[in-house]
Amino acid sequence: MNIFKQFAKSLYSPKSISMFRFQGIGKTILYVFLLTLLATLPMAVYMTTGISGLLKGLDSTLQEDLPEFKIEDGTLISDTTEPLELKKDDLFIVFDPTGAFTADEIENKQNGIGILKNEFVYAVAGQAQSYDYSMLNTMTLTKDDLSQYSSQFESVFPIVLSVVLIMLFLFTAASKFIEITFLAFISILFKNSLKRNLNFKQLWVMSAYAVTLSTVFFMIMEFLQVSVPSGIFVNWFVNLIIMYLALKEIPASRKK
Repeated sequence: MNIFKQFAKSLYSPKSISMFRFQGIGKTILYVFLLTLLATLPMAVYMTTGISGLLKGLDSTLQEDLPEFKIEDGTLISDTTEPLELKKDDLFIVFDPTGAFTADEIENKQNGIGILKNEFVYAVAGQAQSYDYSMLNTMTLTKDDLSQYSSQFESVFPIVLSVVLIMLFLFTAASKFIEITFLAFISILFKNSLKRNLNFKQLWVMSAYAVTLSTVFFMIMEFLQVSVPSGIFVNWFVNLIIMYLALKEIPASRKK
């Protein structure tokens, strides 16, 4: 059975998961990488589209919409006396030398850029990062300088994004392997109480398939940008239930 059929069956059939225990470890590792790919997909999509939109929006806004300014001694300086708020497609851009806006307000806009009084803030899919102007030390940054840096970064963006996505995939893969291994250790208690004759390798293989349902569920929630309350507990509750049901499908050890 190929891994895509195994994937489909792992979503609803604990019995199928129990039958996968005789499978080699190599194919199981390949399956874990498939789950990792699914788990990273929402973040990769939102990161790619979000940052790309931020760069294009920032570049055009700097050239067309913002007044002259400079960042000096950790402060944004401009002749503008009121905050300027713009919207381009689904991107919000705030230029505020007055200190009226905060980083949290930029984050609440989901996708936004904030050139604020003392910091630069960008938000992608509701996740914000901020950089204090004091990091520039004694350097003075003008509107033209920022526009030039933005254009330069846009040209190397595909390379930077590729590196970031690879790192994201590797980190998620490591987390997934740790999750599966931990589930396999917990399953030792299940198999002992159910009197199932299984070695750790078989438990690990079953655990890899048992986490399929929770992985797909949270992938869908991330795509929908829905926050799941107590997500880690929901994740482990589903994993443990699926694993327990799969172990029950295995015949009990016979007493000699």
